[in-house]
Amino acid sequence: MQLNKGKKMKTTIFSIIFIMSFIASSFGQLRDGDNLMGGTLGFWAKNNTPTFGFNYENQVTQAGIGTIGVGALLRYSSYPYRDTYRYSNIFIGGQANYNFNQISSGKFVPFLGVVLGFFSSSPNDNSLKESGLWAWGQAGARYFFSPAVAGVVRFGLGNFNFNALELGVDFKF
Repeated sequence: MQLNKGKKMKTTIFSIIFIMSFIASSFGQLRDGDNLMGGTLGFWAKNNTPTFGFNYENQVTQAGIGTIGVGALLRYSSYPYRDTYRYSNIFIGGQANYNFNQISSGKFVPFLGVVLGFFSSSPNDNSLKESGLWAWGQAGARYFFSPAVAGVVRFGLGNFNFNALELGVDFKF
């Protein structure tokens, strides 16, 4: 009798573990090795011109209810200043994000992350060139319209008064 109860208990435990691991992996939109790439249009609080962006992110590992992704990004904007100068800004950096991808059906994927990189701003005559280390915290969400296409909204706060709201599209491959 005691032997059968132990056997049943082991079978039950293994069944529960199998079902839970299947459920956890089936609802997540992002998995290890997935890549995201896309563009953004940003609205920078410092000026009235758009910021154009490019993002790449590779999902490195599953971690709890989400994935950890690392990648790179690029931002560019250009705007007039005092009717004499035209400033061009370039932000380039690496990013790390935690994607909460096991929410509801998995189509909605919020994320939190950090960006470290380099910033360069220069007017058309190079007289007031400014550059330095760029640090940015970001929060956002992706909504997957299909298994390979997601709309993205991202809000970031950082140094150099680069605080932006960005809208874009990511493609998963």
